[in-house]
Amino acid sequence: MVLKGGCACQRIRYECAEDPIVQLICHCRDCQRASGSAFAAIMMVAADKFRFLNDEPSYHEVLGGTTHRPFRRGFCTKCGSPVTLHWPEVSNVQMIHVGSLDDPSRFEPQTELWLSSGFHWHSKNPNTLKFDGKPITGVRDRLEAYFANRGSAFLFVPRNSDSKAQ
Repeated sequence: MVLKGGCACQRIRYECAEDPIVQLICHCRDCQRASGSAFAAIMMVAADKFRFLNDEPSYHEVLGGTTHRPFRRGFCTKCGSPVTLHWPEVSNVQMIHVGSLDDPSRFEPQTELWLSSGFHWHSKNPNTLKFDGKPITGVRDRLEAYFANRGSAFLFVPRNSDSKAQ
């Protein structure tokens, strides 16, 4: 599967040469604000299989509300569309906002997280693993298995740390 997408004005275009590793719905308050919706639909892909085809987004760094981990939210400065997220502590993973895909119907969420921040008026997907907070399974285990199959490690380097942790 080749994933293609970009911002609303088409200034930013990207492609990914592989299927997503993880597909999730995040209900945290930060994702609600960034998406302007009740949740953010996100695909996680291998960073080395993802590339921008022309302009790249501008970034706004935020600290996750409960995790206090940094996220870089990529957006178009011309049209304002959210396009990507990047977790600097995990350099080999790129996240894509599903709404930026040319064909968002390809999204098949596996996990929903931070349901404790979700709204009572919004239904949950009946086919997902569900977590009130951060996921216990369904995300990190998929990332670790994917990179192990490639003969490399899922690299998680906490901020203010010089060592690589898995």
